[in-house]
Amino acid sequence: MPVIPPEQLAPLQSNQNNIRNFTLLAHVDHGKTTLADSLLATNGIISSKLAGTVRYLDFREDEITRGITMKSSAISLFFKIISEHRERAVEKDYLINLIDSPGHVDFSSEVSSASRLCDGAFILIDAVEGVCSQTITVLRQAWVDRIKMILVINKMDRLVTELKLSPIEAHYHLLRLIEQVNAVIGTFYRGELMNLDETEEETSDEGIYFSPEQGNVIFASAYDGWAFFLDQFSDFYEKKLGLKSSVLTKCLWGDYYLDPKTKRILQAKHLQGRRLKPLFVQFVLDNIWAVYNSAVVDRDLDKIEKIVKTLNIKVLPRDMKSKDPRNLLLAVFQQWLPLSTAILLTAIRKIPCPIDAQKDRALKVLKTTPHFENVDQNIATAMSNCNANKEEPMLAYISKMVAFSERDLPNQKRRQLTAEQMRELRQAKLAGSLEDSVGVLSINENEESNEAEENSENRYVNEEEEKDVFVGFARIYSGSISVGQQIYVYGPKYDPAKPDEHITKVTIESLYLMMGQELFALDTVPAGNVFAIGGLAGTVLRTATLCSVPGGPNLVGVTQQADPIVRVAVEPMRPYEMSKLVAGLEMLNQADPCVQIAAEENGEHVIMCAGEIHLERCLKDLRERFAKIEIQSSQPIVPFRETTVADPDMTAKDKDTPIGFVSTSLASGGVKIGISVTPLSSDLVNFLLNHEHTIELFMHHITKKTRNGDISFADLQKQKEEILSSEDFITSIHDLLAKDASDKSNLNEYLDSIMSFGPRRVGPNILIDKTGLMKKARHESDGSRLIAFDLAEYIITAFQISTQQGPLCAEPVQGICVSVDSIEIGDNGEENESLTVNNPQIPGQVISTVREAVKQGFLAWSPRLLLAMYSCDIQATAEVLGRVYGVVAKRRGRIVDEEMKEGTPFFNVKAVIPVVESFGFAVEILKRTSGAAYPQLIFHGFEMLDENPFWVPTTEEELEDLGELADRENIAKRYMLDVRRRKGLLVEQKVIEKAEKQRTLKH
Repeated sequence: MPVIPPEQLAPLQSNQNNIRNFTLLAHVDHGKTTLADSLLATNGIISSKLAGTVRYLDFREDEITRGITMKSSAISLFFKIISEHRERAVEKDYLINLIDSPGHVDFSSEVSSASRLCDGAFILIDAVEGVCSQTITVLRQAWVDRIKMILVINKMDRLVTELKLSPIEAHYHLLRLIEQVNAVIGTFYRGELMNLDETEEETSDEGIYFSPEQGNVIFASAYDGWAFFLDQFSDFYEKKLGLKSSVLTKCLWGDYYLDPKTKRILQAKHLQGRRLKPLFVQFVLDNIWAVYNSAVVDRDLDKIEKIVKTLNIKVLPRDMKSKDPRNLLLAVFQQWLPLSTAILLTAIRKIPCPIDAQKDRALKVLKTTPHFENVDQNIATAMSNCNANKEEPMLAYISKMVAFSERDLPNQKRRQLTAEQMRELRQAKLAGSLEDSVGVLSINENEESNEAEENSENRYVNEEEEKDVFVGFARIYSGSISVGQQIYVYGPKYDPAKPDEHITKVTIESLYLMMGQELFALDTVPAGNVFAIGGLAGTVLRTATLCSVPGGPNLVGVTQQADPIVRVAVEPMRPYEMSKLVAGLEMLNQADPCVQIAAEENGEHVIMCAGEIHLERCLKDLRERFAKIEIQSSQPIVPFRETTVADPDMTAKDKDTPIGFVSTSLASGGVKIGISVTPLSSDLVNFLLNHEHTIELFMHHITKKTRNGDISFADLQKQKEEILSSEDFITSIHDLLAKDASDKSNLNEYLDSIMSFGPRRVGPNILIDKTGLMKKARHESDGSRLIAFDLAEYIITAFQISTQQGPLCAEPVQGICVSVDSIEIGDNGEENESLTVNNPQIPGQVISTVREAVKQGFLAWSPRLLLAMYSCDIQATAEVLGRVYGVVAKRRGRIVDEEMKEGTPFFNVKAVIPVVESFGFAVEILKRTSGAAYPQLIFHGFEMLDENPFWVPTTEEELEDLGELADRENIAKRYMLDVRRRKGLLVEQKVIEKAEKQRTLKH
């Protein structure tokens, strides 16, 4: 295939009906990048024989080393279809904008940024491994973004070469696989119906499921370079069987059989006991299996020659005699069932063009944006129609910022010579007139030949001075964008109701066509295209909305991502390079959509990442690309949570005082406060954790304050969680407390006295005022004397600090209720001159006193640590299953479920392991199983470690078994002390120095 130059692709951007924007989504190692190689080979970018091994779109060094994709890459391709119309050949040129996305869970943010820009997605599934954890994630992402999905069952060759399945067994295996995928889609559809309002109409489920006869399922082997959909075989057998292609397509999948005598198609109920093969097996799988059996399993060149002759294709003798069977397979399949043809034809037939896609999706997307009712309707109409006229308002969305080396920009590259120019240059060299030829060809006009040595000497210096330039990865929805045009950039906090805030006017400096790791300069980009935009590095941090007029929608407001779970502190090896580190961190923060950068109060710079592999990539980029200095990082910092529970054996120290009650006074005297701390039930804690936005709305009604200013019920309803009204929220808490038999503090009676939630005013801890005094506002008769109302804000502040930094290791607290039982102001009825509103010592004393009281009340119960947990999915054979169990147990994890995948030798093992024990887990699994198992870790939540960090043996049996020093290691205590050491907190631990030295006392 000849190379298609980018100059040939640029004119195709103006024909929106012939544009297809799609992405490849899948679980890790299910063949996305390998499939993309075959598509690139159609444009001559790589050799068709190397497709599947080059992994062209994985051009980072760590991607090549690990063999997984770590970031989204875009490339534009040319595809021509020649069809017959009225006995005349009609050519149609199509522009294919392809985005390859990662499959590893650590890079899920890259998946969302890719799908937001596309109109369709190919969902790849390994024919053997089936539906995996990340498969469900990418299906959900495509469902949420309302893009057309096409299922690709990849690695079909494994059914023949590894599982040794017969064609009939493979048929039933594929039936079950498609049913599993459709079951996942069904759960999304039912969940959507349950969340519909009464005013909204139910949507039909027609066309949402995958079915080969509908043309939205492709069977493929990307490594061997073949793929097909049913229409290809129905067209082939149409004349032989005398049936219409459309009828044959419906019968090629499912329980349909061909009567060999009557040549009629039968259903299963009409077989009358005859053992016939389904049409899909007889006409499709048998033929493919025959090629594999002849070329790989039982090598038979005579049979291969018959197959080649039957298919009317040409195979070179060197491929027939090649010792590598893959060469023969590629030679046969790339002519018979070329992968690129099946994928691209399906994309053109099933994925809508930008005009049709935006007509269906635009309004649904806009309704989820903040204050949609304030958006200029002209912009909404232009977006729905995908109008590319320059007079229409321009609307574009930047999903992420991508870092390119400055030398990779088109204006920095030397012009590539054509073959003719290279021949002329060679002849000029031979003739000894090199300088004249350089002048004629306009190559290096300003350089002289004697500068070549200096350039080579300065090459290292230039590499040192190379800079990274950020370009935006974008999609334009309406209008046209041109170089030199002035546009408005809407920040992530932009609100159409306040159009003058978070908006910046900029001038477009450069536009690019993305070709993998290369960029091609453009002057104008019309609506419906995916492109790159330069010159916005100082204006756009990660995502933004671009519009030619103010008053447009904020498309950034749609995205929601989970918070990173793994953190490390970084510092330069040479302290004087701190400024370079800070600049590098800012660039890393801009280049990676999932990473978060923070500067702690103690001066540490912290990187927060999604997982271990993501962390390694960030540190590598920081060292080699952005900061370009030597850095050292701390051990990974994992979050914990603190809580307290009621131990059945606990008794109060004082019979008259309940457990958790603390009575305390201010240091200056005059104010006495009674505080009670009680644990909350796990059901209530989970309810509060799942309704943060409801709590925010509830507290807004009480205090008229929120973290983000004014909010509306309509805005909150756009969030993923179910938003409850204040009355329903209190009723739900009341019902959960009523179910809790351990609740002895009668919290149900004081739900109308809730003062705050914490931490951050939306957390799973409750502050209640049982006195009712802090609600009574100040009157003129009170004068300047101190009353309970004045202490309310200080007590709330103390509560927020106490729940944000718990007493065990200064980690956030969850699951406690702090009650203010009594407030007494005044010393025995006598007036105290210090007890006035204007006393500056009162706030600090109240906050510190209440914090200490909450700490004592917390520790009076049985404290516990909550560990961050990973859910781990592992596929392994029976031979290595025991080793997998051993590694999980070593990491203090537990097996949750184990089931054998029907029709395969693989077991699906589901486990949970603590995040703090997970570092190096994947590498250890690979080593112990010799690469036969690979875990996929997904953040699961927090689980309680049921062990008191302050436990010591007290009973006779415990002392007899463990001794006074408790030889058994207290895991909770070890975790707690590790965190306290890291944070510089006091650690009470005996340290033995010079243990080998014996001290002898004189008698």
